[in-house]
Amino acid sequence: MAQDQDFIGKVAGGKMGQLMVEIADLKKLLAKADDEDRIKLLKKEIMEKETYFNILAERARLR
Repeated sequence: MAQDQDFIGKVAGGKMGQLMVEIADLKKLLAKADDEDRIKLLKKEIMEKETYFNILAERARLR
């Protein structure tokens, strides 16, 4: 069982790192965006990824 949790923790940690990179990339795109529809789409995607990141972080904290 402990080995399963270690695996899950590693996967979640890797996903969190990936999400951080994706969020940073999206924020760079947002800073350069000038189309209102594109800005809305980028903000929505950033918010979704930040929410997912926060869920993973909370799960990791509870272990």
